[in-house]
Order: sequence, then C-alpha cells, then structure tokens
Amino acid sequence: MSEKDKKAAFLDEFLDLLEAAVVAVFAFICIFSLFFINVTVDGESMETTLYNGDRLIARKFMFEPERGDIVIIYSENMKEVIVKRVIGVSNDKVEIDYSENAVYVNGERISEPYLHEPMIERDSFAPTFKDANTGRYVYRVPFGKYFVLGDNRNHSTDGRVFGFVSADEIIGRAFMRYSSDKASVGLLNK
Repeated sequence: MSEKDKKAAFLDEFLDLLEAAVVAVFAFICIFSLFFINVTVDGESMETTLYNGDRLIARKFMFEPERGDIVIIYSENMKEVIVKRVIGVSNDKVEIDYSENAVYVNGERISEPYLHEPMIERDSFAPTFKDANTGRYVYRVPFGKYFVLGDNRNHSTDGRVFGFVSADEIIGRAFMRYSSDKASVGLLNK
C-alpha cells in the first residue's frame, strides 16, 4: 500500500469516526430534549434546598407528582416557570397552622426538615381558606390538582397565594442539580 493510499484510508476512517460522533451527539441531544428539561432557579422561594441560579435537570415524562417532589411548573396564574415542592395531591386535605409552625396532610403533621425559620401568616393568603374556629388555613385539593409550597415559606409566592396547580401545569420533576454557586451538585432527595 502506497503512502497516498495509507493517508486516504486514514482520512476515511477519521471521517467515519467523526460522522459517528456527530450522529451520536445529535441523537443524545434529541433524546435528552424529549425526556428532560433544563431549568435555572429564579429567586429565593426554595432556599435552602435550592438557590437562585442553581441549574437543574427535570424529567418531563413518565412520572406522577407525589408529596415531597420538587416540580417545575408553568404557572398559568403567574405566567412564568416556577419551582416548588408538592405538599398535597388530589383529594388531600392540607392544613397550615402558623401558630404551631406546622403543616398537616390528611390530619398528620408532616416532617419538613428543609424549613429554616418559622412561617409567618401574610394578608396575601386567600382568607376563604382560613377556618375561623381553628385559625388554620385548610386546602382541600381537587381531583387533578396539586398544592405546592416553596421551602422558604416567608419568601415564596405559592399555593397559598395562587391556589392549586393542574397536572397540565407541571412540566417536570426535578431530580438533579448540576450547577450551583452555594450548594453541592447531585441528585435531589425528597
């Protein structure tokens, strides 16, 4: 084999490898964009779980939001993408007691280790949900809806202000933080 033939064979092999790499990258991008969404956290409503500027990957398909999930929502009320935690699912009774600094779901107080300060009652919360006898805010989650709250309750516009979100508004379940200036990267836990 002549030197010219060797160079041509090498060039053919290189171009084949380059073509395979381009096809693989294109296939990865297509598959990734079909099943996952890339989101940047905007604001402080999820601190100290998530911080402003954190970059997340969320799964778009094949999940049913559950209590405790961090979800990506296109809020019809706010006309923007927001990140919140699912507290109540269809048919749940969610009660918020500010005097006890507690949230109850179906009569049971839930553990919320991600909260770092007592919740403060604000006048922006819909008074129709306040039970005059107990002083608690009571939300009965309708079928096909979810009740969501931010982890930084005193700095979050969430279900207490805009009400329930529909399944159609939830565009993904966050499962990984891949970039952050203030926290470690990795999988997100409930």
